[in-house]
Amino acid sequence: MLVQIYEEHGDGTNGIAISAPGVIDSETGFMYNAGTIFCVSNINIVEILENRCHVPVTVENDAKSAALAEVWRGALSDCKNAIAVICGTAVGGAVICDRKVLRGKNFMAGEFSYILTETNDCMNPQKVLAERNGVPGLIRLVAERKKLPAEELDGEKIFSMANCGDEEALECLRIFCNHLAVQITNYQFIFDPERFAIGGGISVQPLFLQMIKEELKKINRVYPHNVPIPEVTTCKYFNDSNLIGALYVHLQEKEEKYSMEKVKAFMELVNGRREAQYLREMFCR
Repeated sequence: MLVQIYEEHGDGTNGIAISAPGVIDSETGFMYNAGTIFCVSNINIVEILENRCHVPVTVENDAKSAALAEVWRGALSDCKNAIAVICGTAVGGAVICDRKVLRGKNFMAGEFSYILTETNDCMNPQKVLAERNGVPGLIRLVAERKKLPAEELDGEKIFSMANCGDEEALECLRIFCNHLAVQITNYQFIFDPERFAIGGGISVQPLFLQMIKEELKKINRVYPHNVPIPEVTTCKYFNDSNLIGALYVHLQEKEEKYSMEKVKAFMELVNGRREAQYLREMFCR
């Protein structure tokens, strides 16, 4: 699909920047897996696309891309050490140390989806953070409580119900946010970052951040000593952070020098989309 798009619209293209799910070695372009996209594994996507398209290609994990966008010009731009938590189909993330992504030996640092959430049922593959705090987990929770088919619900509908005062939806959302707040508290003690940035589609909902902060305060009361409450905010670029971050990775990796003419041409291409507004803010100030 990407190659087809390039062949149709690639005239004058200087490079391709990819944000993708999964465990990725961004330096070599090797994708060990693509998360829930099981048809992609153990391929060098950069090598394949550069051979086909003959332009520089970069790839980065989507959550890490989102975190880098926020470090670059977003909610983490004034932080040296921070953590991004991205709630989407699963739970992506990134640990930022000295303004760089911490990758780990196996490129698994920040892969929060794999974290086990139950000590008495840890052999159950459903008891991982991806299942509990991905948006499908919230949908299942509400569907079970309201006795509705999960297919009739999505994140937007659930927040609409909650914002209208639906008690069952509010209760489920509270449980969902409490689970996430517990993990954020744990990350605070492991890494002690300056700030957490929450991203993903549901991060645009003010109620989501509000409940997370409320649950963090409740959890903080457990401790007998004065310990910090994690500072949490939303990603400035919300669900588009990964796209902005992919561009940042490409500019850094390939040391691209952009001109205002190229920036304006790109903004015309994406005119009417949120990305155009973000790029205008970043490049034209």
